[in-house]
Amino acid sequence: MDGAPRSDSTEHGTSTPLPPSLVIAAAWAWRLLVVAGAIVALGMLFGKLYLVTLPVFFAILLAALLHPLVALLRRWRFSRLLSTLTALIIALAVLGGVGWFVVAQAAANSAGLVAQVQVLLDKAQVYGEKLPFANAGQLESLRSSVIGIVERNSASLAKDVLTAGSVAAKGLTGLIVTLFVTFFFLDEGDRIWSWLVRLTPSGVQPSVLGAGYRAWNAVSGWTVGTALIAAFHGVVIGTILVVLGVPLAVPLAVLVFLGSFIPVVGVLVFGGLAVVITLISQGWIFALIVLAVLVATGQVEAHVLQPFIVGRAVKLHPVAIALTLTGGAVIGGIVGAIVAIPVVAAVHAAVKYLTGVEDLNGVVRRGDKERMAPLAPPLYAPLPLYRVENGWSPEDADDEDEDASLGDDGSQFID
Repeated sequence: MDGAPRSDSTEHGTSTPLPPSLVIAAAWAWRLLVVAGAIVALGMLFGKLYLVTLPVFFAILLAALLHPLVALLRRWRFSRLLSTLTALIIALAVLGGVGWFVVAQAAANSAGLVAQVQVLLDKAQVYGEKLPFANAGQLESLRSSVIGIVERNSASLAKDVLTAGSVAAKGLTGLIVTLFVTFFFLDEGDRIWSWLVRLTPSGVQPSVLGAGYRAWNAVSGWTVGTALIAAFHGVVIGTILVVLGVPLAVPLAVLVFLGSFIPVVGVLVFGGLAVVITLISQGWIFALIVLAVLVATGQVEAHVLQPFIVGRAVKLHPVAIALTLTGGAVIGGIVGAIVAIPVVAAVHAAVKYLTGVEDLNGVVRRGDKERMAPLAPPLYAPLPLYRVENGWSPEDADDEDEDASLGDDGSQFID
């Protein structure tokens, strides 16, 4: 009979059909496991080939950073080759000049650097002994160990700090490959991408071309914007540290600059280190000044720089950024934290283009709908389990709702 509930057993009572919801969940589960396995396998492959994958990735970031300069030179009637070489020479000159300045400052003041560290450690020991459960013997031993390390490596301390904070320097081989690939990305990047697009089936080439365009814009916007924000933090914090006479001001400014490439966490960690060193060396008043400047620069970044420089290109929710940053750091450490944001931003931009949410220029096509607006729940669950052939219909829900809205005396409640 139509509408009658089906039996949970077959004619011989030997098997029971699975609920449709369980079938759907199982179908999703094994497909998600296959996708996760493929991602893990690709991650392991990239990890084995890190001398190839990391230089290519950093070459993409460097090309994205220098691409506006190359475009400007091309508008000034520079040839393609001359524009690329000029941009690379300027980039190498700037990076080399900053590195030379930091190392020269450390080499010229190596003796004073050791004395500054000794003074910092003496004051830190005094602060530490005031803490509850402090062990004076352990603090003295730690102080002696740190001073010994600084004395043995004072000439190259700033260079070591710069190397430890940098994620691009993976050895001479990686650096050469990065510069080599960057040159060709800047000089023939559009032709290389067109060649890759032609390897795909002709029916999907327009979609792949548009998705790549959106992904490149997201990566380029993130790289240029993050570099500007990092320079802003490094210059402001470095200037205030120099004005206040804080020891290790130049290395701290470089660390703040490099840390700014790690969203949310980098500036807090290395800026906090600058505040602590200022507190130990100059006192709590100067430390509060550095902290106030750090908070002010953070507010300028959050309300001015991020929305207008990075936000327009990346368009990631803060929750997504935090989770992506954490996942990247767990998987790949500092390198993973830096790589995760541009990769997710590129994928996000490509998916929004492929699904028709945004057009090629990033303009929302569904402007009449608020995609984040809360949705009202349906009157009944629209799952295959609740189909009419299973002996249940939406009219039953209406009857139940009507019965539930009646009081004990049969009168209806009024909302």
